[in-house]
Amino acid sequence: MTTKETERRRRPAERRRPPQEAPKPHRSTPEVVYLPPKPFNRNRLVLRLVTVAAVVVALVLGMSVFFKVENIEVAGCGKYTPWDISQASGIQVGDNLLSFGQAKAAGRITTALPYVWKARIGIKLPDTVTIYVEEIEVTYAIKSADDSWWLISSGGKVIEKAAEGAQEGYTKILGVQLADPQISAQAVAKETGSTQTDPMGGTVPVAVTQAKRLKTALDVVTFLEANGIIGKAASVDVNDMGDIQLWYGQQYQVKLGDDSQLSYKISCLKSTVQTLKDHDSGVLDISFTTRPDKVIYTPFNEN
Repeated sequence: MTTKETERRRRPAERRRPPQEAPKPHRSTPEVVYLPPKPFNRNRLVLRLVTVAAVVVALVLGMSVFFKVENIEVAGCGKYTPWDISQASGIQVGDNLLSFGQAKAAGRITTALPYVWKARIGIKLPDTVTIYVEEIEVTYAIKSADDSWWLISSGGKVIEKAAEGAQEGYTKILGVQLADPQISAQAVAKETGSTQTDPMGGTVPVAVTQAKRLKTALDVVTFLEANGIIGKAASVDVNDMGDIQLWYGQQYQVKLGDDSQLSYKISCLKSTVQTLKDHDSGVLDISFTTRPDKVIYTPFNEN
């Protein structure tokens, strides 16, 4: 075998040798350097606190000097003038615009002015307070325990004492009386305190409280308002909670039955009246006791 053939046979074997791994570089462990904490500098802390306090004082002084009430704008009033609303709020020109107490001012308005049921107060920089009020548009007449008539809202807010004979111009709530009504306060029903006895002589609790009657009456007038029946109902009678009735003007005696589905019953009343003629009159039975979901109309001349 020649020298060239020997070299030829060696070369493939050399090619099949795996490559040798390169040596890994040596990594030295980082040196940990310990730095002692800086000594506490009380003077520096005091200086920082003084700086922060100075900034706060400057902000407070800036607000008190530059953000003062100069203008009071009022919107939404009808029964009261803008001056009435402004005075009732207690906000004065010169007050701090950012710290006069918006919630308290709104509360003063609704308390002092009974026809206002909601007041919202905002500010407009740099010097203006805005007051928006919503007034009660519809009121109802109800008797108190001393037989005087009072006007209340559907939300139960006592508005004012009605002038003698003025109750005839309002929807009257019958079957419940108020206990010591106070203007701008929430109406409270007078509990009669009457009880019954069972055959054994025991006391039977009152099945329906006067508070329940008042709430039901207010629910009825609220649903009347929601259906646009405002000022058309002559009275709402909750004396018998199983036979709640109202008069739609002098045309229709409306029987609502118990206090279930009142919202739906009032909407049925509205749609039924719209189908009747102007000269019609009679009884509208919406109690759904005889025929479920069916309004029964009986003309007065058939009774």
